[in-house]
Amino acid sequence: MASNKKRVALIGKIGSGKTTLMQRLGEDELKYSKTQMVTYYDEFIDTPGEFIELPFFSRQAINITMDAGLVILVNSCVDPQNAVPPNFVHTYNIPSIGVITKTDLGECNIKRSRNLLIYAGINPKHIYVVSSYTGEGISELEAAIHHFMEPHRNK
Repeated sequence: MASNKKRVALIGKIGSGKTTLMQRLGEDELKYSKTQMVTYYDEFIDTPGEFIELPFFSRQAINITMDAGLVILVNSCVDPQNAVPPNFVHTYNIPSIGVITKTDLGECNIKRSRNLLIYAGINPKHIYVVSSYTGEGISELEAAIHHFMEPHRNK
């Protein structure tokens, strides 16, 4: 069975910016598309937002990310609602980081997003604030991904 330890799993609510973030990190063209199913790429696993929002799918989210080397929990700073349970990321036995997206939008609330990621179990030192469109914070996020994934990618 193939190992996905060399991949990063992106999880988050519908519309949180997971796919756009993945496109930015992969230096692909930024184009919106609703993720309908789990999609495996060379370096990423893109998951539908329903995996977070609907408890029925929580087991699938766990199964998908079990073979990843890193989980990135994505939170949009323009979304006022939380769908992630407390200490959610502790479900996974791998490192987790948080990413606050959509910071280029005017109604952004970074403090709320940071608190929601901490509530989900993300270490405050591992929360990155980015804009996939302007590129703000992307280099810091890339460095963090490289730090966490280096042990898996050198095997």
